[in-house]
Amino acid sequence: MNKLKQFFFSKRCIIGIVAIMQVTLFFMLTTSLYAMGSTAYLMLMVFSILIMLYVFEKDNMNPSYKIIWIIVMAVFPVSGALFYFLWGDTKVTRKQKKRFEQIADRLQRRVVSYGQQLDRIEIADRGLAKQARYLERNGWAPVYENTAVRYYDMGAAMFRDMLADLRGARDSIFLQYFIIDQGYMWDSVLEILKEKAKNGVDVRIIYDGWGCLINLPEGYEKTLRRYGIKTYIFNDVKFSMHIGDYLMLNHRDHRKIMVIDSTIAYSGGINIADEYINVVERFGVWKDTGFRLEGDAVWSMSTTFLNTWEYVSRTAADYDSYRPKYSMEADGIVQPYFDTPLDKINLCENTYLNVINNAKKYVYIATPYLVIDNEMITALTIAARSGIDVRIVVPGIPDKWYVHYVTQSYYRVLLEAGVKIYEYIPGFIHAKMYVSDDIQAIVGGANTDYRSMYLNFENCCSFYGGGIVEEVKKDFEDTISHSRQVTLKDVENTSFIKRLIQLFLRVWSPMF
Repeated sequence: MNKLKQFFFSKRCIIGIVAIMQVTLFFMLTTSLYAMGSTAYLMLMVFSILIMLYVFEKDNMNPSYKIIWIIVMAVFPVSGALFYFLWGDTKVTRKQKKRFEQIADRLQRRVVSYGQQLDRIEIADRGLAKQARYLERNGWAPVYENTAVRYYDMGAAMFRDMLADLRGARDSIFLQYFIIDQGYMWDSVLEILKEKAKNGVDVRIIYDGWGCLINLPEGYEKTLRRYGIKTYIFNDVKFSMHIGDYLMLNHRDHRKIMVIDSTIAYSGGINIADEYINVVERFGVWKDTGFRLEGDAVWSMSTTFLNTWEYVSRTAADYDSYRPKYSMEADGIVQPYFDTPLDKINLCENTYLNVINNAKKYVYIATPYLVIDNEMITALTIAARSGIDVRIVVPGIPDKWYVHYVTQSYYRVLLEAGVKIYEYIPGFIHAKMYVSDDIQAIVGGANTDYRSMYLNFENCCSFYGGGIVEEVKKDFEDTISHSRQVTLKDVENTSFIKRLIQLFLRVWSPMF
C-alpha cells in the first residue's frame, strides 16, 4: 500500500497526469471554442492569425521550426496559439532575464582571450582562425595552449581514467550531467564522492531534471546532500507557482562536465550510466567518445560549471578560487565552448556549419541523430557537390526508432549530392564528432538535431592541430570499417507505408 501511495505522489506519476491533462485540454479547447458565439470566436481567430504572422516574421527563428508551429496553429487555431505562448519560443521572465544577464556578466569578466594563440591559428589556416574568433566572440570561449589532451574512442577507457583522477582529488570535484543513472558506473563514482566529501573535498553535482526524471528516485538530491555532496537539479520537474519555471522546462542541460581540482576535466558524449561503458547492453554496442583536458583550458570548463551553479543555487560563485593550478605541454590548441538557447545565436549549429563550409578536402561526421534543417542540408550538399569528401556515420541500431526514421528521410537528398552515409552495424552511435582536413576536430555533447542546436544548453570542444585530430580521424575510419554504406537503392526499397510515417514524423521533428 505504501509503495502504491508513493507511486501516486511521485514526480513521475504527477508529470504523467499533467501531460494527459494538457493533451485533453488541448483538444477540449479546440472543440469547445467552436461552439462559442460567432463574434467571440472571430476575435479569437484574429488573435490566432496575428500570432501566426508574429511567428512568420521572427527573423531569429529557424524556418523549419516556424513551419511546425504555423501548422499547429492552422489545424488548431485557438488552442494552438495558446500552446505556442507556453512552449513555442525561447523565453524567460523579466526576473529570470536579469539573473541570467548578471551571471553572464560575472563570467564574461573572468574569461580572457589570448591573442598569440589566435595568431598561431591564423598562420596555420585563415578559415580556422575565423572559426576560433567566432566562438570566442559569441561563446566566451578563449583558445588555449598549455593543455594536455587525451582522446577516448569508447566510454570504458575514459571511465577507468575518471575513477583514477577522482581518487586523487584533493580540493574540489564538479559534476554536471544530463543523465545520471543508478548502476555500476554511478555507484563506483558515488563511493568516491562520498569519501571525498567526508574528507573535506568540495564536491558539487548538477543534474538535469528531465534527463534524470526516470533514472533517479524521488528526492535523490536530498540523499546526496546527506553525504555532504552539494547537489542541485537543473530545471527540476515539479509543480511551481512561478511561470518562469515552466517556460524553462523545454530547455535541458545537456552538458557533460567533470572537473577535478580545477586542473583536470572530462567531457564528450558520455553520461554516467552503465550503457555508456557497455556494462549493460542497450541497442548493441554503445559507441561513444570523450576527452580529458589537463592544464589551462580547464578554466573554461570550471567557469561554465560555476556559471550554471550560480543559476541553480542562487548564490554568487567564487570563480577565482578555481583557476588551474598548473599548465601542461601541448602539441595543439584547445577551445572548449558552451551554447545556451537564451541568446538565440545557435552557436553549436553555426560551428558545425563553419567546419563544413571551411573544408578543403574532407569532413567526417558522427552523430546519433541526423535531424537537420535547410541550412545544414545546403552546407552538406554544396560541400559534396564541390568535391569535398563528406561522410556521415549514424547508428545501425537506434535508441529511438522514430528519430531514426527521420534520420533516414534525409538520405536521398544527401546521397544524390554525393554525401556518403554509413550505419554502424554493431549497435548505437552516441558519439558527436566532426573532423576535417587533418587540422580540426570537434568532440562534445551536441547532436546534429533541432533540440541540441536550438533548445538545449550544450558543450563541445574544438581542437586545432595536435595528435587528437589524427586520433579522431583514425577512430572515424575504424568506425566506418564496422559500418554498412547506405545506397540510393536502399532508399528506393523503402516501403510506401514507411515513407508516409517518415513524412509525418519529419514535420514534427523540430519538437523531438
